[in-house]
Amino acid sequence: MASNLAWLQTIPDEHLHLSAVTLGERQAGIEITREQDSEKAEAIEAWTDRVGETYNVLPMDGRAFRIWARLMHRRSDTLLEDAIAATAMAHNLVVVTRNTRHFDQLGVRTLNPFKARRSAD
Repeated sequence: MASNLAWLQTIPDEHLHLSAVTLGERQAGIEITREQDSEKAEAIEAWTDRVGETYNVLPMDGRAFRIWARLMHRRSDTLLEDAIAATAMAHNLVVVTRNTRHFDQLGVRTLNPFKARRSAD
C-alpha cells in the first residue's frame, strides 16, 4: 500500500482522473457494507466523498457510451468494467487497476501500480 501511495504522489494532479462509474461501484459496495456495519459504511462513504471531490471525475458521456456499446456487443457480464474501459478509451487515458487482464483484453492501456508495468501504448 505504501508503494502505491508513493507511486500516486509522483503523478501530477491534472493527470489523475476517476471514472464516475468507479464512484458508482464504490457506492454499491458501501450499501452492501451498510447492511452489516453502518459505522464502517459511513467511514468508507466519507472517504469516497473526499475522493470524488479531489479527483477529476470523468462522466460517461455520449462518446464513452458509444464505445461502451461496441465493447458490450454480445457480452453482458462486465457492464461496469466495460463502462470504465469506454470512458478511458473516449478520453485516451490509462486505467490504473489490479484487474489489468480484463482491460488488456479490450485493448485499453493499463497500469497496475502493484507491478508498475504498463501495457502497450
